[in-house]
Amino acid sequence: MSRIHYLLRNILIINKIKNDPYIGLLELTDYIEQTLTLRGIEDAGISRRTILRDIQSIQTDFGIDIQYNRQRQGYFIEDLALRSDVEQFLDSFDVFNALNMEAGVPDFVFAEKHRPRGTQHLFSLIHAIKNALRIRFSYEKFQGETLSERYLEPYALKECRGRWYVVGRTKGQQDLKTYGLDRISNLDVTEERFKKDASVNLSEKFRYSYGIYSSDEYPVEEVVLSFDAEDGRYLKSLPLHPTQEIIQDSKEEFVIRLQVKITEDFIMEILSRSWSLKVIQPASLQERLHNIYQSALKR
Repeated sequence: MSRIHYLLRNILIINKIKNDPYIGLLELTDYIEQTLTLRGIEDAGISRRTILRDIQSIQTDFGIDIQYNRQRQGYFIEDLALRSDVEQFLDSFDVFNALNMEAGVPDFVFAEKHRPRGTQHLFSLIHAIKNALRIRFSYEKFQGETLSERYLEPYALKECRGRWYVVGRTKGQQDLKTYGLDRISNLDVTEERFKKDASVNLSEKFRYSYGIYSSDEYPVEEVVLSFDAEDGRYLKSLPLHPTQEIIQDSKEEFVIRLQVKITEDFIMEILSRSWSLKVIQPASLQERLHNIYQSALKR
């Protein structure tokens, strides 16, 4: 059975136990088998022994503690508050896998035609990160330069706008760098182990970032934006950033406050809502957007 099926089983188990606590082993096994069949994976060979092994591996792979309650004869997750990075990975992988079923996408599902490249590296990178193994790969920048060889100590995977990135350090350097999986080739997971720096807090590093850029050259700024009510409904259901705070929500105007690094990714995102966008602060962002609009008009 392929590694993608193995990881998919684990994700299905986590989500099922999270949403249906104290589910029994037999019911859980039947659910996993039926769900895999619906996703076009026939002859999955799922047994109760398989599920028990998966439950044990989930602790190692995801750091999620699944316990068995003898009194209620079912499984539950010890700490339901899953880390946000784990939640995001589970959601992203599930969507990716749902749209890449082996049986093919049915003709009534109209998914975007562009699919991210590089996802074939995910499992090798997960293995390298879990086991603190250095990796080598060839990398091509967007500028179309010749391939360069990279030697990296991988710390994490990050998904942004449909693209996957590996985050890590070059040996002997302190700066964390990100590399798009779609521009990686000749990936080699070496047998060389490295000691992870316990002071590296990636959740904090990306806390105020938008997109993949997290460099300290971008200061964290308070940003206040105004939109019309229609855009407001969209931004309530899908916030622009985790720090989003609603200041005003009326029939005329929807105003939010963010604490964010004003990166190129952030600017591109708010430009996509230009028809109703008004930048209240900071003035530097107002000026930057003004220059972008002026430049566009002159073309």
